[in-house]
Amino acid sequence: MRKRFRELGFEIGELKTGKYNAITDVEGVVVGHKTIIKNDVCSGLTVIMPNQGELAGHHFPAGLFTFNGTGEFTGSHWLEETGTLVTPIVFTGSNLLGQVHHYLSLATRRIDKLEPFSNGVVAETWDGWLSNLESSTIEYQDLEEAILNASSGVVEEGSVGGGTAMFCFEFKGGIGTSSRIVEAESGSYTIAALVQTNFGRREDLNIKQKPVGKILNEKEVPLPWSTPDNDGSLLVTIATDAPLLPSQCKRVSKRASLAMAKTGAIGEEGSGDFFFTFSTSNDFAYDNEEVYAINMFPSEQLDALFEGAIEAVQEAIINSLCMAETLEGQQDRKIHALPLARLKEILTS
Repeated sequence: MRKRFRELGFEIGELKTGKYNAITDVEGVVVGHKTIIKNDVCSGLTVIMPNQGELAGHHFPAGLFTFNGTGEFTGSHWLEETGTLVTPIVFTGSNLLGQVHHYLSLATRRIDKLEPFSNGVVAETWDGWLSNLESSTIEYQDLEEAILNASSGVVEEGSVGGGTAMFCFEFKGGIGTSSRIVEAESGSYTIAALVQTNFGRREDLNIKQKPVGKILNEKEVPLPWSTPDNDGSLLVTIATDAPLLPSQCKRVSKRASLAMAKTGAIGEEGSGDFFFTFSTSNDFAYDNEEVYAINMFPSEQLDALFEGAIEAVQEAIINSLCMAETLEGQQDRKIHALPLARLKEILTS
């Protein structure tokens, strides 16, 4: 049985978590998965939405930071120009990105609670080592199911949704999530993250200042054989109920990239690493004909949110490792899960 990092008896950072220690601790945020495992295909998608998925007439401040651009994050030009999130956020595999983007455009017109829009947010990491890319495909119904079934509360992690065939530090990776409660002079806020991990070299993995990857080398846990050098990526979505402007969302996104380094990763040349933040507090309609007021979080207090974002992303990455199970894919290829009993031994030694 897989366990989250805190269920093993360990913590990351100093701040408290929310009830579920998940991105759904930010009120209104919902998550849905569609996992596809059949024959030589291991794939899927993960959907993240604010406002219980009711996006028609509701837009939210957002900001994207690209740490390394060897990847694709659609809708990025719109986000840079307007600073607004209009559609669901979808994480998937690289070769499914075009299909998912097309279906997302259709979904915004077919599902009443969504805003009709063509520049949707879809991001990818490469799953072509375990999954046969020539056989990988997705149907419109798969995306619609994930959107309509998205829910709050506990978030399924590990080898699910967009993270189904991903690996992390050459162990099995995938989806992970975590949250933090931030106490600032202006009030108490929640900031949380959901990640899709597909990055890192085994020897670089560091957890709580322990060289876990060097200890759990290929003699103890087999490495995935013939994996491409310097390939892999990290997708991060951060949500908060703090009233941020788009420029502040981007600043939070930048700081969150420090969490990647805290796990030991160097951001390899072939890695596509995208950090995206949205705020649920300032909810507005883009085509509003009247002048309206929005709230702004005090910039001099942003350090509190920076700290929360870094802790949440770091723990989400580790949760993706702890919750993912060993998975076999095409051509009898196998990615082994991080052995939790040994991890506990290492961290307590």
